[in-house]
Amino acid sequence: MPTISFFTFGCKLNQAETIVLKEKFYVQGFSIVPFNSQADFYLINACAVTQKAEKEVRQAIHQIKRQHPNSQLIVAGCLTKQIIKSEQAQVDLWIENKDKKNIYQLVLKNLIQSSSRFKSTDSELEKDNQRTRALIKIQDGCQHYCTYCIVPYLRQKIYSQPLNKIIQEIKEKEKQGFHEVVLVGANISLYNDQGLNLSSLLEKILDQTKISRLRISSLWPTAIDQELLSLIKKNSRLCSHLHLSIQSACDKILLSMGRNYKQKQLKQIIAKLDKIPNLSLTADIIVGFPGEKESNFQETYQFIKWAKFLKIHVFRFSPRPGTKAYLLKNQVPDQVKQTRAKILRNLSEQIAEEKRKKYFTQILPVLFESKQGSYWSGLTPNYLKVFIKTNKDLSNKIINLKLTGLYQDGLKGKIFI
Repeated sequence: MPTISFFTFGCKLNQAETIVLKEKFYVQGFSIVPFNSQADFYLINACAVTQKAEKEVRQAIHQIKRQHPNSQLIVAGCLTKQIIKSEQAQVDLWIENKDKKNIYQLVLKNLIQSSSRFKSTDSELEKDNQRTRALIKIQDGCQHYCTYCIVPYLRQKIYSQPLNKIIQEIKEKEKQGFHEVVLVGANISLYNDQGLNLSSLLEKILDQTKISRLRISSLWPTAIDQELLSLIKKNSRLCSHLHLSIQSACDKILLSMGRNYKQKQLKQIIAKLDKIPNLSLTADIIVGFPGEKESNFQETYQFIKWAKFLKIHVFRFSPRPGTKAYLLKNQVPDQVKQTRAKILRNLSEQIAEEKRKKYFTQILPVLFESKQGSYWSGLTPNYLKVFIKTNKDLSNKIINLKLTGLYQDGLKGKIFI
């Protein structure tokens, strides 16, 4: 039986695609082994959204070829021409995003059929009782072409998964024991299948499945409509957590980034969201975009203080060849980027602690995922991390907890009966 190991870089969409790839290879008779194990094949699902991500992909390529020179290396996903050109001799098979759906056939044709070592065998897909959240790909591609972003060039085709296929996948995850599914895509705000937008898709899923929790991934902020707000208010199965792809709150920088909104609109949207009880907001922010002056940065800083996000993911601007921002003048020095990123992360931690304190004595359902030492940890629907000290096996269980205090990056709780 041939062995294959997977390593995923980047976004939840890549993670979701890797899960599908694992299943495809498993049913063809492959044994899936950990990435640090010896394998016949290694498959890297790559990310090139930042220079750092691209560097990590290159390092992984070199590590595999150094440690396992006789193994076959496959690299798929978001690939720039620079990666392919520089690592051409190291990689046995390159697979672009558009060909990822045919990946097994390409591996079979280019790598397996040329070797007599491998023969496919029939097997049943193994169920994993430790699973709690499943990633469901509903969409691919982006048409916004923000000036800093390489993704639309790497995932050019706009595609929305048909409703019946999404429903089928979610029902299958239910059978496998999942309690939560997360809808992912390159830009799920662009979902459009036969007149169904994202909000109407969510309503169909809630009507046609019994999954305990439905969570959505990163959203373009202006895509939040009244229909979505109403769904979150009236249906507790739709997780009360939204992650907003904001990037900046300075009008000048937003214009230069190619975003189609201003700070005033962001404030109007967040003011509406604040009216939903227990709703948590998280956000992406880029610091050090070309031309970002200290005053521009301060606009974003003050906006974050006002918005009180539960968490912000801070990214330093990374110039990507082929994007408009790569050619912009007034590049911000790396040291300034590092300083601004640190300032926002510190602010984020302060706000998060204040937000968590407001949940003391509240009772919320927690889906438990993992154990760290003597503590089990899991997530509430609104994305609070909760810990409880117990010897019981809580894996993949949803339990109501009374939140009692701060602990690490989350809250402590006790079982509420």
